Amino acid sequence: MNRQGVNHGAAGAEELSAALLALEDRVIVDAAAGYSAAVELERRADAQGDEALLMRARLCWIDMLRRTGDFREAARQIKGIHAWARKRGDRRLQARIHLVWANIEWLSGNRARTLRHAQSSVELLDETATPHMRIWHRLRLASALAENGGMDAARPYYRQAEELARELHEWERLTVVLNNWAYGEYRSGDFPLAAEVARRMQDHAVARGYHLDAGALDTIGAIQIANGEYAEAEQTMQVCIARYKSAGVNDADELAEYLLTLARAQRGLGATARALVSVDAAHQQCVERDLREILVRVYQEKAELHAVRGEQALALDANKAFVAARDSLSRPRRRHMRFTPHAIFRTRRALRANRAAE
Repeated sequence: MNRQGVNHGAAGAEELSAALLALEDRVIVDAAAGYSAAVELERRADAQGDEALLMRARLCWIDMLRRTGDFREAARQIKGIHAWARKRGDRRLQARIHLVWANIEWLSGNRARTLRHAQSSVELLDETATPHMRIWHRLRLASALAENGGMDAARPYYRQAEELARELHEWERLTVVLNNWAYGEYRSGDFPLAAEVARRMQDHAVARGYHLDAGALDTIGAIQIANGEYAEAEQTMQVCIARYKSAGVNDADELAEYLLTLARAQRGLGATARALVSVDAAHQQCVERDLREILVRVYQEKAELHAVRGEQALALDANKAFVAARDSLSRPRRRHMRFTPHAIFRTRRALRANRAAE
């Protein structure tokens, strides 16, 4: 009886570990559903008395908590898991923790801390790292370097991530790598190179029969705006928002970003009435979800729009709101923001490359 009980317990632990790996190494479309699944896995790990599995499950729901917008609570919760993993020398768990922590700091607006955690997430990789981790952690580091103005340092990590994705036939992750690389070049100001990488991403999607998801389309839209292709950008962003809504995702800030990019395209096109509708919708998202960093850029866009329309009093009001919102941010967040309208570069979730609908 005891031996059977031991075997049953081992089998249960293996099953639970596999279920956790599915959360850790898979793109979770619905963050709220992912949170519920992780909490249930934590309950099962606790019932089994397996502390290592419990910590893995807890990290999963912390990541989902961060994605649904409660990054402050996620930041509070992650410290205990980090202390536990360090004490036991669990390198793989530590690497995953630093990746999640990097994303929390990114959402908090602290680019320097994002970079430090991203570096640690790569340094801790060893032979136990999964293919997902080998690609994803390098990609996050490339993103963090790009966000901190180090595009020259970022490119080798983008290349490594791309090569690994091709080598491992991780085609969806390759889409993510190319998307983020394109946006990194866009942020660095090399708009022709950004467009070139974006075309590679589009060609890859066509070759593999994928529909690019909303996040990838947002990147393309931002690059089109930078290259003066406003009509194309408006169309791209309309498709982007439709796909976002049809996918049923609920990440904290994405819709606000997409609406803001759409407003910029419409302003460039001269369709300022449509742009005001879009930016007002982005403003509502920011207020509802406490997206203070994006709100700064929303006010900036409103000021630009009203100025273009000759509405000087409204432009002045929006500019005052912009300054107040900017100054309300912590000093690190103010220092690392670039106060130009743009779509924030997202590596905090996988940009899903879904199979083309039949």
